[in-house]
Amino acid sequence: MSIMDKMVQAGVPRYLHEFSRKYFQMEVTGEENLINSAESNCMFVMNHTAFFGLEVYLWASYLLTVDPDQKLKTLVWSGFTNGPAGMWFRALQCKPAKIQNGIDLLKSGNSVLIMPEGVGATDVRNRFNHFHTGFLRMVQGHPVPIIPIGFYGVDQSIPWFVSHNKWLVEKIMKPVDPTFDFMLIPKLPVFRPTKIVFKIGKPIHLTQEELNTEEKIQQKTLDIQHTIEKLVDDAEHYRENVVNQSPVNKIFHKLLQGHLTYF
Repeated sequence: MSIMDKMVQAGVPRYLHEFSRKYFQMEVTGEENLINSAESNCMFVMNHTAFFGLEVYLWASYLLTVDPDQKLKTLVWSGFTNGPAGMWFRALQCKPAKIQNGIDLLKSGNSVLIMPEGVGATDVRNRFNHFHTGFLRMVQGHPVPIIPIGFYGVDQSIPWFVSHNKWLVEKIMKPVDPTFDFMLIPKLPVFRPTKIVFKIGKPIHLTQEELNTEEKIQQKTLDIQHTIEKLVDDAEHYRENVVNQSPVNKIFHKLLQGHLTYF
């Protein structure tokens, strides 16, 4: 039995989710769009932010709480599984985000979580970044329903100092992605107890015919990105409405939630 299986058996996801509901005032909307693992495995496609991947732990703890039999695997940047923290990521059964890995996992009956923005999602200059097409090539290799997910609130829980210091950029950021021209430094304390909302979209069922040309793959990738962007917008508006309903909570968030600081 893997470490991940032992954690699920011990109820760790349930405890973490209960903590998240209180500490992050976490809510999940659109739960009726989930597919029970007894019916089918699927691919969860989600937006992505920051280096810590807080959203992944929150989503996994929620999913494994409502569906403990879910065989969930996360595809991550290979620098995580092969880097200094590789033992941790491998213990959680994460796999490098390669197309064949995704196909093999889906064929084995696993559900896969993937964030198509990849490491580019740490780019604080944009609300969303380019979605890579690899996730659709995985589904092309083994068709399963795609469950789009959008979240909002993680950036407020993990604010950043943004530096353009050339030495820091060259030594720390460029090895991750040569296009980065800035350095991110988390503001302490992290993680801050600001509200986080997940919005689950309707399952997307794609046929082989819809993915049989490069042009169609590119267009479907863009369509799904737009779907997730809309889910993020909905999650943001829902979050604002809930926070603003309580004067105390509104003041709490104004005081505590973080903002970017450039230097």
